[in-house]
Amino acid sequence: MSSTINKFLGAASLACAALLMPLSAAAEEEANQGNVRAMAMSVEAIVTDIDLETRQVSLQGPDGNIITMTASEKVVKLEDVSVGDALRATYLAALEGELREPTEEELAQPYVVVQDGGVGEADGQPVAGAARLIHAVCTIEGMNRLLGTVTIMDSNGKVHVIADVEPEKMSNVTLGQTIVMTFSEALALTLEPVAAE
Repeated sequence: MSSTINKFLGAASLACAALLMPLSAAAEEEANQGNVRAMAMSVEAIVTDIDLETRQVSLQGPDGNIITMTASEKVVKLEDVSVGDALRATYLAALEGELREPTEEELAQPYVVVQDGGVGEADGQPVAGAARLIHAVCTIEGMNRLLGTVTIMDSNGKVHVIADVEPEKMSNVTLGQTIVMTFSEALALTLEPVAAE
């Protein structure tokens, strides 16, 4: 498992380097090493939930998908954010998955924080040292071959969207199927209000 984590962290580091580049509404930078996928993403979304204790913010994107991310105090003052606010979020996400039945150990502990990370700065901008690294048993909740997205739900009920999945990788996958994931929590790099038109 340590080699998997090292490959994962290597891909996440490559994605961190991409944060110095401008982003659009789609993934601009993706690092692939084996099945590891690390992406810097930007999206306009509506706030659906805020947890001040964990600093997690859930946002509903334009396609109705929910993204939950962690935001440091340097990124945004969460006390000033309300459910229903429209925000432009730039965030880092990285993941690796295995389409298989979980082991007995994984079933006993379906959501394990493998490594805690931190947030630092580069050129005055917040960057991920990495977000918390999590190993989780998840289920496949949705697939869109045209958009190349797969939606998974972890054992805590949080939804994660995997982008840029090749259609052929979805051919033998069914809804409700178990997938064992190692992923970083989506780490908010910027959260800015969207100006009213």
